[in-house]
Amino acid sequence: MIRLETQDIVSIAKKQIAAIFKMEPLELRFVNDFQGEKYLLTNDKLHLNNQQYWAKVMDCVFADNHVRPVLMCEVLYFLRNEFMESEIKLDFSFDFAEGANGAAAATAEISFNDSPELQPSEIAELIDFALALQDKQWFEELTRKYKQLTA
Repeated sequence: MIRLETQDIVSIAKKQIAAIFKMEPLELRFVNDFQGEKYLLTNDKLHLNNQQYWAKVMDCVFADNHVRPVLMCEVLYFLRNEFMESEIKLDFSFDFAEGANGAAAATAEISFNDSPELQPSEIAELIDFALALQDKQWFEELTRKYKQLTA
């Protein structure tokens, strides 16, 4: 699993926006005008995750003061473009406590399905390969898996 923090997510978003729109963003800034999402406030913090894919989380500033909103679903799309065939859990947190001025943080947990489903015949071939390599540990692991599938 890969864990990304705020700066990593912003960097990937900038890179993807530049590639998609063929314009280099000058700035990505977090928003703090959540009128419709106020019901999500908990202890002066607003938490957004994959379920709030419709929420506007950032503004992208291009040259000539052109500003474009960036939605949660777009950030997910940008991350999926970077990490193909992955599961992404994206969280944004906005602090509305006194003096925090809506300070924002973002995290993403990216996981991959790195344990493919193999057929018994494919595992048998790998067992032969493990024998040829004289890899006892891998041989035993594959043999256990083969027995589970054929029992």
